[in-house]
Amino acid sequence: MSLICEDYIILANFRHNVPMSELTMRPMFPAEFDRLRDRLIVEYAAEHVKAGNWTANEAQEKSTKAIEDLLPQGLETPGVLLNIAENSEGVSVGHLWVALERQPGVGGGAWIYDIEVTENQRGKGYGQGLLRLAEEEVARHGIPTIGLNVFGKNKVARKLYESAGYEPVQIYMKKEIKPSES
Repeated sequence: MSLICEDYIILANFRHNVPMSELTMRPMFPAEFDRLRDRLIVEYAAEHVKAGNWTANEAQEKSTKAIEDLLPQGLETPGVLLNIAENSEGVSVGHLWVALERQPGVGGGAWIYDIEVTENQRGKGYGQGLLRLAEEEVARHGIPTIGLNVFGKNKVARKLYESAGYEPVQIYMKKEIKPSES
């Protein structure tokens, strides 16, 4: 959806530094979903404005439509996993939004639409743990691949995905140029 993004597809051999016994997933509660949806609309709009894809005037409307199109029934949208990850103390450390089919009926594998470690829990290996939980859930559904988008300038996320075995399969590039004066 972005001019400055990379698509990643899973390969194999994952490295994760959080023991899986320390991380569990549970379905999101309705209030958690409402907060996430509202925040995603704002953040997605801002990312597209920053990338130069949308104007500030149109970003909120386009972002809202994109999220609503992907989650037309909210938490009850078929084929979608909306989960909260918790550590061994029951503390929420992040969330995960996975579609079991990127394009329902067409195939193409599962798709991670959003994955995020809570700010005060970052740097503890939970990002790789969340990826592994997503991969295990997708495998449980018999799906052989999983992919995601990442904005090109998000170097921390790109490093995480690459360290977990994800590989770029398509890269969109953009360069700002000054219009010539005629």
